[in-house]
Amino acid sequence: MTKIIDIKKEALKYYEKFLSGTVENDSPVMFPFEIRYSKPQLSEDRSTIKEKVDYLEKNSKSKLGWGYEIEWESKSSRTWSEVNIPIKVYFSDETNFLKFIEKEKEHSEFRDNLKLITSQIPELAKWIKDNPLDVVKNSTKWTELLRVCLYFKSEHLPNKYYLRELPVSVDTKFIENNSSILRSLLDFLIPEKINVSNYFNERYSIKNKEKLIRIRILCDQIATEFNYSDFSIKLSDFISREIPSKNIVIAENELNFLTLPKKESTIAIWSGGGFQVSYIANVAWLKSKKIFYWGDIDAAGLTILSQIRTYYDSVKSILMDRATFEKFYDNGKTDKFISAKQLKGLTAEEIEFFNYLNENRLRLEQEKIPQLEIVELFKKIISEKHL
Repeated sequence: MTKIIDIKKEALKYYEKFLSGTVENDSPVMFPFEIRYSKPQLSEDRSTIKEKVDYLEKNSKSKLGWGYEIEWESKSSRTWSEVNIPIKVYFSDETNFLKFIEKEKEHSEFRDNLKLITSQIPELAKWIKDNPLDVVKNSTKWTELLRVCLYFKSEHLPNKYYLRELPVSVDTKFIENNSSILRSLLDFLIPEKINVSNYFNERYSIKNKEKLIRIRILCDQIATEFNYSDFSIKLSDFISREIPSKNIVIAENELNFLTLPKKESTIAIWSGGGFQVSYIANVAWLKSKKIFYWGDIDAAGLTILSQIRTYYDSVKSILMDRATFEKFYDNGKTDKFISAKQLKGLTAEEIEFFNYLNENRLRLEQEKIPQLEIVELFKKIISEKHL
């Protein structure tokens, strides 16, 4: 038997369409509209039909004074004379529809917000029509949301302010806590000003805390020119200021980076580890250097090596070959499987090694190699011919 909750669920399916219609017409042209329900069948016994019919009528407008209405039809069967059967359940107007689904107050607030939004930013009418439930979900926030939208639409200067500095009369946390709805609104309003990024600050050119690049100068002579041998600088400074070395060692692991031995005309770089090497992509002055990458011997490490070679195609790996793996492997495993369709820049031998490590989930962390071995191997790998 069809319950009231079933009719309500069916009616609620029309609510979003109803709200969208409200944007263009004060009273959406959708009434009357019929609701699907489980109709009594003449094949059922008379008591079952009567129970269903009585229940349906008891909760209708004819009994309550509001809600759905019923269209009846007189039918008969072989077993009994005529009986009134409901053939249609429908809502005749929005007043009865909204009261039945208990959305009167919500719809009134929607209308108020619709008026507020379109009075300040008329072009958002189309956005509201496409996203009416987002207007409802954020019912109490529209004054603040519109302030932010108006600022980005007309006043924002790219990368001038940190989020906390934005000259908008809302607090920083408001923007952070409502970034999802703001993204939807701003993507609609200012598509020409959007950067390709999933990070809110980058996407809308808000000044970001700049990435720091950590540097160790492994050559004493170069260190005297900088007064420091181990320091961090802003990425923009790293990009613009060349360090006069011939060799660059990029380390995946911070501890390995910190324990690299001294070497003439050599510096070491740590950009945060792992795939964060992307921060140092295509730095002009690095292109003339001998670059070495030192990462873990696993599928992820070789994937990062491939990534770096898309920036600097002559990068050489340190201690990431099969001979090193076989010498020091201690049954290390990884749960990760890398779905790499194309490993640009890797040699055929490296690709074969990648597949072997990936398929068997094998891993050798560089910390497993004794430090004395590293010092000796490091001296041989970055040999005098590179200086």
